[in-house]
Amino acid sequence: MFNDLLGKLEKLDLKLSRGYENHQEATRALIMDAEKYFMTEYGMIAPWEMRELEAAKNFTDSNWLKAATQAITNALIVSEYSDDEYWGGYIYANRDAKRTTRRI
Repeated sequence: MFNDLLGKLEKLDLKLSRGYENHQEATRALIMDAEKYFMTEYGMIAPWEMRELEAAKNFTDSNWLKAATQAITNALIVSEYSDDEYWGGYIYANRDAKRTTRRI
């Protein structure tokens, strides 16, 4: 499913290169697909992924759809990081963050 989502994001990004019109719902659907993937694969949505998906929702609401697809992609990519890499990067960008469980 991970590779399927990346493929869908790539296709949507190509469409967005031609214009944003009529692509908000497709972007929202990909956000929901990513959320389902994290819940199915990991039993939860970890903090960094949640932050990226929330950004994607906000970008979509603002019609910044390329930014939204980038945020969804970021969420997928960071989910593949080792714990040390994940928490090193997340805490660097979010100084007040606390290390918690990433998987159930």
